[in-house]
Amino acid sequence: MNFYISQDRARKATRWLVLSYLVALAALACVSSWVLLILLRVIGLAHGPTSEAFYRLTPEDLWLFVGVTVFVVGGALISSYLKARELSKGGRVVASALGGRKLQPNSRNFYERRAQNVVEEMAIASGMPVPEVYLLPDETAINAFAAGLTPNDAVIGLTQGCIEKLNRAQLQGVVGHEFSHILNGDMRLNIRLMMLISGIEFVGVIGRIFTQSSRSSRRFSSRRSRGKGGGAVVLAGLVLRLLGWIGVLFGRLIQAAVSRQREYLADASAVQFTRNPDAVANALKVIGGEMQGSRLKNTDALEAAHLFFGQTFKTHFNLLFATHPPLEDRIRELQPMWDGQFLPPAKPIEVQSSSQPGERKSQGGADQSEAAIAMLATLGTVLGDDASSDSENWRQAIDEPTEVVALILALLVQRQPENLIELNAVFAEIDDASWLAALKPVMQKWPSRLSQLREDHSLLVVELAMPALKNLSQTQYLQFKQALDAIMQFDGQRDLYEQTLYRLVTRVLDVHFGLAKPYRVRYRKLAAVSVEVQLLLSMLAYYGHDLADPHQRQVAHRAYALGMETAGLHPGDMAEISVYQDQDFSRASDKLALCSPELKDRILQAMLACAEYDGKVSEVERELVTALAATVDMPLPRWR
Repeated sequence: MNFYISQDRARKATRWLVLSYLVALAALACVSSWVLLILLRVIGLAHGPTSEAFYRLTPEDLWLFVGVTVFVVGGALISSYLKARELSKGGRVVASALGGRKLQPNSRNFYERRAQNVVEEMAIASGMPVPEVYLLPDETAINAFAAGLTPNDAVIGLTQGCIEKLNRAQLQGVVGHEFSHILNGDMRLNIRLMMLISGIEFVGVIGRIFTQSSRSSRRFSSRRSRGKGGGAVVLAGLVLRLLGWIGVLFGRLIQAAVSRQREYLADASAVQFTRNPDAVANALKVIGGEMQGSRLKNTDALEAAHLFFGQTFKTHFNLLFATHPPLEDRIRELQPMWDGQFLPPAKPIEVQSSSQPGERKSQGGADQSEAAIAMLATLGTVLGDDASSDSENWRQAIDEPTEVVALILALLVQRQPENLIELNAVFAEIDDASWLAALKPVMQKWPSRLSQLREDHSLLVVELAMPALKNLSQTQYLQFKQALDAIMQFDGQRDLYEQTLYRLVTRVLDVHFGLAKPYRVRYRKLAAVSVEVQLLLSMLAYYGHDLADPHQRQVAHRAYALGMETAGLHPGDMAEISVYQDQDFSRASDKLALCSPELKDRILQAMLACAEYDGKVSEVERELVTALAATVDMPLPRWR
C-alpha cells in the first residue's frame, strides 16, 4: 500500500467530518434558542404572534433570538473552556483518570522494562521526545492510548494485557501507532472533540435545571399558583434535555467517525516508524484471536474511547458508534492478501525469583535473555558497537534523575575552556542547592563516556533521559535550570550546541512543571515567517561552507536557493551574516514555534534540503537543524 496516499485520504475525510460537527453545534444552538424563546413567551416575558402561529418568529423577535442564541453558545463555550482547563494539564491527567500507574524508569519488571524500551525506540524512530509511560494494571485486554496536547506533555498508556500478550515486534507496532497519533495532531483533535461534546451537553444541563427547579418550586407553591407557566417550564426543560441528548448523540457519531478515519491514518504512519507492515497487522490479529480482545472491563473509558488503539466497548451499531474500524478492514489495509486467520497471544514469560530482579529463566538455550536485549537495544543504536559493552551502565545511569542531571551539567562543562569554570562558585549562587554540589564526583566520571558520542548523539541520550528528569521536584528543577544557565554564561557566550541542549531540556520540563504553556498556532502562511526562514537558511549555508573558497561559495548559494525553493519562497539573495548573534536565532525560532504543523514540516524539509545539498552534513549544520527542531516542537532529524 502507499502509506502517504492513505494518510492524505484520511486527513481529507477528517476535515469534512469536523466541519459537520461544527455545523451540528450551530444548528443545535439555533433550535435551542427557538425553544427558549417560546418559553419566554409562555411565561409572559416576550410577546409573540397569534396563538395560531405561536411557533413562528417575527422581526421583533430578532434581538431576543440573538440574545438567547448568544446565551446558549456562550454557555457551551464556557463549558468547553472548563473542560479544556481540566485537560490542559497534560496527558498524565487523562492517564491517571483512567486508572493508570506511571512506570518508573528504573523498574526491574521484565514486561514494564520492555515496554519502556519499546517506547524509547519508537521515540527515536519518530524523532519525538520520550514520553512518560503509564500502565493500566487491572486491564487484561490488549489496548493502548496516547494522551496530551503536545509532544512535550504526551504520555503513552498500555494495558497489562498489551505488554504481556504481545511479542516485542507487535508491541512496537502498537506503540508506533500511538506515536503517529501524536505526530499527526490527533491528540489535540481528540481533546477538541471532547471539549465540543462538553459544550453541547450544556443544552441538556439547562434542561435539567428547568425541570428540577420546576419540581422544587411546586413543592412550596399552592395549587392556585400552579398554571400554564410552570407546565411550560417543565415542557421546555424536557425539550431541551431531549435536544441536548440528541446533540450529544450526534456528537458521539461524528466523534466516532473522526476516530475511525484517524485510526487508518495512524496504522499507515506506524509502518513508517517500525519499517514493518506486519507489526501493526499482527497485533491486530492477536486482538482478533483473543476472547476479550481490546474491550476494557475495569476502566470507565467511554469519554476517552477514541484515544485507544482498539475498540474499548461492544456495540451493536458498529457503523454508527464504533470508534474504530473493524479489525478485518484495518488488517487488510496493511495486508491486502491476508488469509483471515488470527494469531494466538505470546506465551507468558516465566520470571525467575532471584536476587537479581528483572532477570528471567533463559528459554531455548538463548545466551542472553530477552530482557537484557530489550534493555540495551535502544542505547545500542545510539552508542554504536564500540560502546555496546558499556550500554548497561548507560542504561542504569539515564534512569536515575541525579545521574541525568550530572550528565547534562558535564555536557556543558566540557565545552568550557579549561580551568575557566569553577563549579563551587556556580553552585554557591543557587540557594539551598547542596544536592547539586554533591554531584561533582558523579560529573567527573562522565567525560570519558561522553567522548564516545557525537554531539548530535549526545542529544539523543538526553532525550532518552527526559522521563527520569520529570521525577525531579519543581524546586530541584528550578535549581538545575539556574545551574545550566550559569554554566553557559560563564564564558560570556552561548554556542549553538548549548542553546540546543538548554532548549531541549527546558522546553519539555517547563511544560511538565506548569511553568510554560504549549505553543499555540499563530501563523499558517509562509509569507508571515518568510524573513525568519530566509535568515535560518542563510545561516545554514553560511556556516556550513567555507565562503573564502570561490567553489564553496557557489555551493553555499545553490544550497540556499534549493532550501528556499523547497520552502516555496523566491530565493533572492542570502542574508548578510558576518557575525553570528545567538539572539537572532532565538527570535527566529521562537516565531517559527508558533507556525502550524504543516508549515513547520515544510520549513524543516527546506532546512534539510539546504544542509544535505552537497551530500554531507557538517557539525554546525547538524546543530542548527537540531536546535530549530528542538525549539519548535518538531521531530528531531536522525542523521546517519
